[in-house]
Amino acid sequence: MRTLLRTIVLIAPLLLASISPAQFGGRGAISEAARPDVLPRDAILIMDTLKLEEWQRPIVESLIEDYTFSFKTGWETAVQKMKEYASKMKGGTASAKGMMQPIAAWLPEKKRLYDEFMANVKGQLSDVQLERWPRFERAMRREKALEDSDLMGEGLDLGGLVRQMQLPKDAIEAAQPAIDAYEVELDAALIQRDATIDGLAGPLTDAMENGDVNRGFEVQTQIMNARVGVRNVQDTWIEKIAEALPAPHGTQFRERALGMGYREAFQPDPLAPFFQTVLGLQGLTDDQRTAIEQIRAKWATELQDLRERMVAALRVDGPSKPKRDAAARAAKSGGDPTAGPKEAMAPLRAEKSKLVNATREQVKALLTPEQVEALAGGDSNFRPPVSSSPGSTKGAPPKREPVGTAPDSPEEPAGMPDGRKPGTRRPPPPSNPADGAGGDAPKDPPQ
Repeated sequence: MRTLLRTIVLIAPLLLASISPAQFGGRGAISEAARPDVLPRDAILIMDTLKLEEWQRPIVESLIEDYTFSFKTGWETAVQKMKEYASKMKGGTASAKGMMQPIAAWLPEKKRLYDEFMANVKGQLSDVQLERWPRFERAMRREKALEDSDLMGEGLDLGGLVRQMQLPKDAIEAAQPAIDAYEVELDAALIQRDATIDGLAGPLTDAMENGDVNRGFEVQTQIMNARVGVRNVQDTWIEKIAEALPAPHGTQFRERALGMGYREAFQPDPLAPFFQTVLGLQGLTDDQRTAIEQIRAKWATELQDLRERMVAALRVDGPSKPKRDAAARAAKSGGDPTAGPKEAMAPLRAEKSKLVNATREQVKALLTPEQVEALAGGDSNFRPPVSSSPGSTKGAPPKREPVGTAPDSPEEPAGMPDGRKPGTRRPPPPSNPADGAGGDAPKDPPQ
């Protein structure tokens, strides 16, 4: 499956004009068309959510096998048609619509296969199990739709996060009404987002075909607005679920949710190992230790404030990234490098680096030369290098990254907002929330 997809991904850019979906910040239909809506491991989600009897398991597994075979056959047929089109158009002028026509024809069939699978599962249920069907439909929709998330904070599953935290039963019960309301509101936002994206697929392809960058950005703005709508639901319910959870679980949930959704803002504390090393030095006086602890407490407050401002900046930067990328490409071709929107995170990264270094220097100023020597361990960032002449580095020890130095924090590469690798699926929730997050490891699509 992945080999076939790679073939098409490599062929398509050679056939199309210089305009590509990436120029508009759009996600191509190929990845959606190549991704099964049902995987073998979804049997666990079906069994647990619908509370099926053990004798129903073989039936579900058989239905999944039938779906997998039909999907594989349909997708391979679409791939073959695209390759035939590519071969036919060698030396000629290919079009985006011509190249994507097999995909456009396959997507409705793909949906029909999924609808048929769901109807077959529903037909196996008792009256009691049917009462759980709406919850199951939402769970399956989240499994599919949250994977198609481009913005930080868009692809979270907050209910799944609560289950993964393995909280006490009374804490989960306190938050359950909020979780139920969140899942209903998220479901509506995902349906609206996906309907918007599907409805704009044609206009986006037309913009590609005509090389109309302005129209492409207009379409992409509408897509981004739909994505922001989903992210806003996530942001709102992070706070509401945190409020519903008793202390200290609410604060822990909020930090974990924001850390999963906005990973750059919640990178590990760059000074944690530094403070641990300093406070472990031999010979620290009580006054030194007290002063260092005060600096550490001040740093913790400053870091938390910086993280909150970084989250706000990332919420601004996400929707504007396609335009920034387009401006950067234009600048390489001689365009105006200031034409695109400014990145809100850039000054905050610089502020973080400056704050880290300033905090380290404050601590260093409290230490004796011997303590600095012990802390540095010969690190050239803590003491001047030995040099044979001005400006020379001869005799200097190799430069290493000092403990607690702020790492560079460029925008992270594309990946799943909750930390999973692209293309993997979330583990299904356990049958009992108090049991933790069960399920198998993510698996590849069927080959």
